[in-house]
Order: sequence, then structure tokens, then C-alpha cells
Amino acid sequence: MYAINDAHPVTVLVIIAAFLVTPIYALATYVFSGASKKKGLRIGAAFLVFGTLMFWVCIADVPRRLDLAGNLIVPAAWILPSLILYIWRDWFLDRWLCQKWLIGLQLFRAIGGVFLIEMVRGNVPGIFAYPAGLGDLGVAFVAAAVLIKYWNAARIPGAAVALVIALGVADFLSAFFFGLTSSESPVQLFFPEEPSRLIVFPTGLIPLFLVPYAIFFHTLSWLSYRKFNK
Repeated sequence: MYAINDAHPVTVLVIIAAFLVTPIYALATYVFSGASKKKGLRIGAAFLVFGTLMFWVCIADVPRRLDLAGNLIVPAAWILPSLILYIWRDWFLDRWLCQKWLIGLQLFRAIGGVFLIEMVRGNVPGIFAYPAGLGDLGVAFVAAAVLIKYWNAARIPGAAVALVIALGVADFLSAFFFGLTSSESPVQLFFPEEPSRLIVFPTGLIPLFLVPYAIFFHTLSWLSYRKFNK
């Protein structure tokens, strides 16, 4: 049995397109940074496998089927890729990576605007859609501003890198808080008129896969700056 939202076609196309681009972007980051092409290919392939698993988790409605235990899937998915990166950071970062590519990934955060579309359709409650959707659009705007300002610079200053990471993480924490507290869970604080269907396909791919991917790039950006800009 599969669970699918009656989502707007724009929502479906945007999320699926972002899903398909993720392994290619990981490869491109390593290739155009002058790092190992083979390593970029392996990382892209790993995210393809991880994404395929999360696609099944989403469309099979696994979080809801597992009831209370299902509440742990999203935070575990957010943590796992970056935890692997941190533990094996010397392997991931044996060579310098271009911050323009690392920060550039956050431009994809603009897809969070689909939460506002699905709010209108009754699939996502406003208590989540407004902070998450507008927050994602804000982070994408800041990332774009940083890239435009330092496009011709050899390197992006640490303050600009830190700004994008700080705003990006704050947005994710806000989205997690309002997503968890507006859904059926032991810590539910908000009770929207219509039950939240955020975790159902296609919007479910955002918290289950695209957010962990973006967090991975935030972590990669932070670790790369620390290692190569001392």
C-alpha cells in the first residue's frame, strides 16, 4: 500500500527534479573543485542509494506505519549522512573543495516554497508551511547574495560562509520544531484543522532526503573551511 498526496504538479516536478539532481551535484562539486572525480562519483552513488531508500520509506508511508517509532526516522535521516562525513572527514576532504559549489547547493532550498503551495491545497498546515517555506526561500536568497557578491573572488570570506550555515541550520531547526509539534506525536503542541500530511509523498522527500542532503553540504562547507583556511 502506498500513500500519495494530491499535490500540485509543480510540487511533484520540483521535488523529483531536485531528487534526481542530487547525485550529479555531488559529483560536480568534486570535479569542478579539482578534487577526486572517483570520490565524487562514490559520494553521488551513495546518495543515490540513500535517496532510493528514503523514496521507498516516503511512498510506503513507513513513518506513519511505525507509529511512535516512526518519529525517529526524520531526525535519524538528518543526522546520519553528516555523522558519517564527520567521522571520515579526512577521506571526504583530502583536497580543497570550492565554497562556491558548497554554498551553491543551498540555492535549491528555494524548493521549500512548495510548502506554501501545499498549504493552500490542505496537505501542509500553515503553522509549519509559513516558517519552513519562507525560511527556505530566505536561505536561498542569502546564498544567492553571497555567491553574487564573491563570484569573482578567489575565496569566500569565513563570515559569509558562517552566515549561510547559521541561517540554514536555524531554518532547519525551526522547520523540525514546527513539523514535529504540528503532527501527531507525544510532543504535539499545535492542532491544525486538517491533519498534517507533510511526510507523505511527494513533500515527504524533503525532510526524509533533501534536508539531510543540504545538512551534509552545510557540514562539508564548515569542515572544508576549517581545514583549508587556517
